[in-house]
Amino acid sequence: MKDNLTQKTFKGFFWQFGGAIFKTVIQLAVLFVLARLISKAEFGIVQSALIVIGLAQLVSQMGVGPALVQKSNLTELHIRTGATLTFILSIFFFIIVFLTSGLLAGFFKMPELKDVLKVVSLVFILEGISTVSQSLLLREMKQRILVRIDIISYTIGFGVFTIILAYYGYGLWSLVYGQLLQSLLKCILSYVKSRHSITPFFGKKEAKDLLYFGGGFTLAKLFNYLANQGDNIIAGRYLGAAALGVYSRAYSIMVNPVTLIGTSIDNAVFPAMAARQNQRDKLVEAFINGLKMINFLCIPISCVIIFSAKEIVSVMLGDKWTEVIIPLQVLTIGLVFRMGYKMGDSLSRATGNVYSRAKRQFVYALCVIAGCYFGSNWGVTGVSVGTLFAITVNYILMIHLSITILQINWAYLLKRTLSELYISLFLSVLFLAIIFLVRVTALPDLLILLISYGLCGISAVILFYFFSKKLSFIEILPFQKVIKKITR
Repeated sequence: MKDNLTQKTFKGFFWQFGGAIFKTVIQLAVLFVLARLISKAEFGIVQSALIVIGLAQLVSQMGVGPALVQKSNLTELHIRTGATLTFILSIFFFIIVFLTSGLLAGFFKMPELKDVLKVVSLVFILEGISTVSQSLLLREMKQRILVRIDIISYTIGFGVFTIILAYYGYGLWSLVYGQLLQSLLKCILSYVKSRHSITPFFGKKEAKDLLYFGGGFTLAKLFNYLANQGDNIIAGRYLGAAALGVYSRAYSIMVNPVTLIGTSIDNAVFPAMAARQNQRDKLVEAFINGLKMINFLCIPISCVIIFSAKEIVSVMLGDKWTEVIIPLQVLTIGLVFRMGYKMGDSLSRATGNVYSRAKRQFVYALCVIAGCYFGSNWGVTGVSVGTLFAITVNYILMIHLSITILQINWAYLLKRTLSELYISLFLSVLFLAIIFLVRVTALPDLLILLISYGLCGISAVILFYFFSKKLSFIEILPFQKVIKKITR
């Protein structure tokens, strides 16, 4: 018997979630090693290059990938047109970035950035080739394959290869070459798992179908990207490469839970919502249950990261990175908002409201740039506060768009989503008490993290056993029958 859409959706979520956990462990291990082999300034230079590449790469694909996922009556001609579009645009933007590398290096006041951009811009071509295959796998909800590709390409391409090069003294170039190998492996593996015609074809009707949705998606994504990178741009431009290195490390630690939960939910829910875009009642339940799950997970995680930030930075980065602690704590305050707005993001894309989403992302980008520019007067911490302000505004804007699409009101939404908040708050207080008690033993930072996180995990499992009947989103999980039997 074939799985129904709900089962596929949440099996997809748990594949994404499990894969994200595994990848996060690998990323932390890689960061642990690289932070001791590569300087803050070198991290900052490569981060600046990735800002430019990511921005141009987003525009170069014109939302073709998400359009292939969202399109209800997709044909072979759509796929061939999409592949042709992404390849041509990728080549075009590769040339643009290559030729303007000197100007971009001047903007960031980093002379070394010029040569880095010329090399790393090859990522355009590799990512452009893999876009269609990746999108077709997502459309078919083959998250298991996507997760494997992601983990293999990152572990071998970036993780192992970068560490080897860094060990032998390649510095920032180890990060550049690692990024290229990761993209190459992702490109090859994606096409092997989802082959499609590479014969060039450009159909006007098919291009119009893809670019109408893709254009709105790209506008929103462009503004969202500017918002997500506006803090890095301000930090790099006005505070320098070393400060950007500090800020980007704080951000990379904070963003791991976003990858674990928010991105996993988005990758699983977006194709499912797209399939149900005309079924309002089911969309309402999916949206509210998604928000409940995010609140349940994020509030305790935020408290743990904020309270143990000193130990996290000491263990992960070393004593020379103590400036990361306060920015990490400030950024983590907005964790629930950062992940919560992703539900509204998924809903707006799935229902085709990409231009309404774009307007809100424009406001979000302005808030990030203005907030971080003003905050830069107080260094990296001020930039972090500016980012927190913008994230809060964006959360409110995306939730407002969501209730407009779903035709519900704020009172109904708050009543439904906050009904189980006391459980998250109870877990948070318990976790903080555990960390405090372990910390007073004056053990080394690594042992403090291992013991306290281990006790928090055991406590969470025990409490989940008793509270599972009170968590309504349990009903949507693929293993909810098993949970009911266990907790009966």
